Amino acid sequence: MSKSSKSQLKIDSGSVEVKSKFDAEFRRFSVSRQDAGKYEEFRGLIERLHHLADVPFLISYTDPGDGDLLPINNDDNLGRALLTARPLLRVIVQRKGESLEELNGYGTHKTRNLISSILGTPGRPKAHLCISNPHDFRQVSAIIDVDIVPETCRRVRLLKHGSDKPLGFYIRDGTSVRVTPAGLEKVPGIFISRLVPGGLAESTGLLAVNDEVLEVNGIEVNGKTLDQVMRCYVITVIMRQK
Repeated sequence: MSKSSKSQLKIDSGSVEVKSKFDAEFRRFSVSRQDAGKYEEFRGLIERLHHLADVPFLISYTDPGDGDLLPINNDDNLGRALLTARPLLRVIVQRKGESLEELNGYGTHKTRNLISSILGTPGRPKAHLCISNPHDFRQVSAIIDVDIVPETCRRVRLLKHGSDKPLGFYIRDGTSVRVTPAGLEKVPGIFISRLVPGGLAESTGLLAVNDEVLEVNGIEVNGKTLDQVMRCYVITVIMRQK
């Protein structure tokens, strides 16, 4: 069987051959294409094969198209890596903090071919916007229950992580309009009056001045006074956007 036929057979099979490297240590193994996208299982396998239970590490792979070193840190890019294996997936395992790509950004280093190296004139290197691999970050907000909240509203969860820092928004009372069987009716309402610059609410980009607050922590604010709403320890807010 020719070399190309063997390669095609491996690509068409139900598994992907992986060659992983950590320091001077190499491991070869196969993963099922059906398991593509299961990052935690893949990471656990790497951890066991290279004995990294107590070592923080990063996983990346060599793109066969252009030779870039790209990260594997979630289900999506793991699936992409397995899909582009031709037929071998080359995986690089590095200790956290030792990867240049972690500091300078992935896919920013391009090798020059022999002709361009000889004929090209060295000049000022082109500046690149380097996007490093995100890690050790904390979620500060989330839009939740999108399948049950009307399209004109959004339910937002704000996360303080035990901080005493205020949420960073002020509310006011005002007049809202409701649709009733008798037609449009004006009723009292609670609105966001101001966002504190640099505060949690402003940084999320999910709240805006004049948004109407409909619910706090799952409790409707309809019929409540401004003081009653202000005393709530806010975790989730549902609002009608302006």
